[in-house]
This record gives sequence, C-alpha cells and structure tokens, in this order.
Amino acid sequence: MPCSPRASFVAFARLADDAANAPELRARITLSRMAAADLDPLTGLEAFVLGLGVDRGGFDDLTWQFRELLAEIDTRTVPRDWWERLVRTYIGYGVFADLEREVVSGLSGEAGQIGRAALSDGSLTDVCIAMLRPAIESDPQLGARLALWGRRVVGEALGVASRLLQSRPVLARLVGIPVGAPGAADALGSVLGRLTSEHARRMRRLDLTA
Repeated sequence: MPCSPRASFVAFARLADDAANAPELRARITLSRMAAADLDPLTGLEAFVLGLGVDRGGFDDLTWQFRELLAEIDTRTVPRDWWERLVRTYIGYGVFADLEREVVSGLSGEAGQIGRAALSDGSLTDVCIAMLRPAIESDPQLGARLALWGRRVVGEALGVASRLLQSRPVLARLVGIPVGAPGAADALGSVLGRLTSEHARRMRRLDLTA
C-alpha cells in the first residue's frame, strides 16, 4: 500500500481530540478543519487498493492492522495540559509522517505517486509552531518542561517505529532494511537515525533542545 490508511485515521482522531481540548475557539476551528482534511487521502488510497483486487473487508483489515502499535504513544504519553498535548501531536505526527516518507521512497509507479501526494501537506507542522512558539517564548519554564516532554514523546515514537519495522518485513524492505540478512540491524539503526535527525530539526523550529 502507498501509505497506511490507519495513519490517516490516527491523524484524524488525534487532531479531533486536540480540537475538542483546545483552550481557544480559533484553535478548535483550525484543528477541526485539519482533522477533516486528514481523511481526504483515504479516497485515493481506497480506490487504489480496491483496484488491486482487495475487497472492502480486506481494506478495513489493512486499515486496522497497525492500531495496537500506533495506540502505544497515547497510552504511554498522557499529557498534563494543552501544551503537552500539542507537543505530543507535533512530535508524534511528525515522526510517523517521516517514517511514511521513508516507506513511500521505496515505492515506484502509481503507488509512489499516491503516497507522496498523501504526505505532501506540512500545514500541521506550521500550525503547531504558530501555536507553541509564542507560549514558549513568553514562558522559559514552559519551554524547559516541553523540551523534556518532547524527549519522552520522541523516545516512545521511535520505539514504536522500531517495533513496527521489525514486525512488518514488507515495510522494512521498503525502507532498505535487508530482512534476515547481515546488516539488518545497522540498516534499522540508520532509519531511526534519520528519524531522530528530523525530530531534532523539528524541535529547533521551536527553539527547544531535542
């Protein structure tokens, strides 16, 4: 599959939950609109998968197969306030979007085109930064707390990404991991290293230490 429809559902559910908990009306409206937009790629993904001969029941099974792994971050990182919730979305969404880009880079043809199109929108990152930066700049203690929180969230996210690649050989091969062959561990480490580097870049945009 070009990218996981489950990821679109996760993004939708996360943003819808964030919207419901946002402290200001404008933030609620913005995040609600973004949640709705996260379902848009499912139309193209579903059409592509059904075109491969998969029935709707099979599509639903594919959609749900990653639910336990992807739910781990929410279970392990319960935010204490709105700012921690928003950082969790910013980091968790970012890590899995980066992982999906790694997977899509291993696809060619129509599958690759659909996957790249589904992952091309970076507006969530910009919105999160626009909400977080003013608060962090005005409250250094909040910034220090969120930097610590960000390190906890990314540790959980990278752990889930590692387990996902180790449990799904098809995905592992798409990101260049020679499953069952020498060098697999090093290749996995390289993928996680790239995800970590992107996380550090993401944190720098908030002037936080990764």
